[in-house]
Amino acid sequence: MAKKITIYIILIVAVIVFNFALPRALPGSPVSSLGAGDSVPVSQTEREQIYAAYNLDKPLISQFGLYLKAIMTGDLGVSYSRKAPVTNILAAALPWTILLSVTSAILALIFGSLLGVLSVRLRKRKKDMPLILGVSVIGSLPNFWLALIFIAVLGVGLGVFPLYGAYDMWSGYTGIQHVYDVMRHMAMPLMTMTLASIMIFFTTTRASLLTVLNEDYVKLARTRGLSRPRVSFFYQWRNALMPVFTVFMLDLGYMFSGSIVIESIFSYPGLGKTLYDAVLKRDYPLMQYSFLLIALMVILASMIADLLYPRLDPRLRKS
Repeated sequence: MAKKITIYIILIVAVIVFNFALPRALPGSPVSSLGAGDSVPVSQTEREQIYAAYNLDKPLISQFGLYLKAIMTGDLGVSYSRKAPVTNILAAALPWTILLSVTSAILALIFGSLLGVLSVRLRKRKKDMPLILGVSVIGSLPNFWLALIFIAVLGVGLGVFPLYGAYDMWSGYTGIQHVYDVMRHMAMPLMTMTLASIMIFFTTTRASLLTVLNEDYVKLARTRGLSRPRVSFFYQWRNALMPVFTVFMLDLGYMFSGSIVIESIFSYPGLGKTLYDAVLKRDYPLMQYSFLLIALMVILASMIADLLYPRLDPRLRKS
């Protein structure tokens, strides 16, 4: 346990250092986009004042010290582009990313696992090949391509779902109407992320079940005369789905990081869209802490899976 925690602490420290260095390694100036397109451009004096206000005129070691202080105190500064506290911006974006990522991971787990079980059931009659082929084709499609297809067909063509955003800003919906509005806006991003992740749950469930079917304890349970549903649930599915839990937690971390593309395409106001906008505008404070928050969420999901898995699998707990 202590060794695992030490590894995660080292990983977090590495992410914090990398998070500081990455924005400064990007080409361009953090104030290059300020005043772009305005009738009155930003003067050199104003640019120097901006650099001084955000401590960008100090040596890198001093900037790094202020960066660490901001992380420990929670005072993450003010966004260049949005002119608002970074903490407030991230607090507003985080719930949308959690809602989208967790929901899509759960749906991918349910449908992928059920399809994996169905494939194993159909294999004896050699009717599982169309199912395997269909899931493989869907899983191989890039998520941004799926998103564009949904926009073209369901959004523009049929007009079933809104094209962008998380809710209708001017509707004034409350209660059930607001929930329904949020669900409609989330439908296409949710379908995109769910379909992109179904294959990994399908293949993991199918491979685990095929491995468990011929285990000695399953054969013994059958010879004892236990009912088929009991053997299937307690001796096959329960043990075969253990690896699926690990995949779920890892995929959940992937959802947090992979939501950048999907949120940007659908203009969904989560952490991914926030980070994307910050990168485009070289907004150092917003860029740094958006990336850091996403990275920490990925590490947290991995750590929870690592710590809970031995408690769910008695064999690992004994070892």
